[in-house]
Amino acid sequence: MKKSLLIIAVIVFSVTLTACNQNTKQQYKVSTSNKLEIYTTVFAFQSFAKDIGGKYVNVQSLYPPGADTHSYEPTQRNMIDIAKSDLFIYSSEDMDPVAKKIASSITNEQLKLPVADAINHEELLATGDHNHEHGDEHKHEHEEEAGKDPHVWLDPKLNKQFTKTIKDELVAKDPKHSAYYEKNYRKLNKDIDQIDRQLKTITTNPKRDTVIISHDSIGYLARRYNFNQVGVTGMNNEDPSQQELMEIIKHVKETQQPYLLYEQNISSKITDVIKKETNTTPVPFNNLTTLAPEDKDNNNVSYQSIMHQNIDSLDKALNN
Repeated sequence: MKKSLLIIAVIVFSVTLTACNQNTKQQYKVSTSNKLEIYTTVFAFQSFAKDIGGKYVNVQSLYPPGADTHSYEPTQRNMIDIAKSDLFIYSSEDMDPVAKKIASSITNEQLKLPVADAINHEELLATGDHNHEHGDEHKHEHEEEAGKDPHVWLDPKLNKQFTKTIKDELVAKDPKHSAYYEKNYRKLNKDIDQIDRQLKTITTNPKRDTVIISHDSIGYLARRYNFNQVGVTGMNNEDPSQQELMEIIKHVKETQQPYLLYEQNISSKITDVIKKETNTTPVPFNNLTTLAPEDKDNNNVSYQSIMHQNIDSLDKALNN
């Protein structure tokens, strides 16, 4: 009897999980009172989905404001909520271990949207591909050469591919409102084009060609707009060795760098040491993985507003 009850319990549990993983838009009509429920990894994807989906979507980022995404572990609540949603947007399982963990638990393929999967691999930076003005001296000893830089959402050109992928998925799930999604998508792309133009303006004949930042997050920006980055910590926020730290301090002094870019979700402990030793000025930079803690309740923050602030910071670091 006990064995029979156990078998029944297992069957019921399996059916429940399967039901959670088989949401499709054929099951109901999308409206302003019956919205598509969307989860994303980084804030940039949340902002894109919100801009395109507008009044027909509820979008949440997996990461709390200010969270260090390099050490974040998804909770059971995260896993359940995403399994019950209509769409999970992330870069790719290869570049995002958190997304891989979540995606591997989802059996409904229609729920998963890895927007970076379609990118030509030649456009992806390996962890060892980042330019540091002082050559190969500053290469964090714990970086894995075979890995790919996950910060693809900081490149406006790549973002135009991601936004199209998101738009196409919303249209496929909700063709009734396709014209609405297309209109919002075109507006968002114009905003991204404007950001691209502004970045080209500040990086054309700059006063300096190097930016010092709290961790290796702006490699795609640096490659796209022809400047160098020096990350205080590694791509996965690995602390530099004492020798590496001294090399960075030496480089900042020799090149007379006046500014250090501080990120919203990276500890400033080591960056503070460099600031003190070099008398540099901190400048904020949001890497678009999460909101800054102070923006937690600000509904007006978007990819566009953050990038405009980032452009001001980069302009200061390169030209002031």
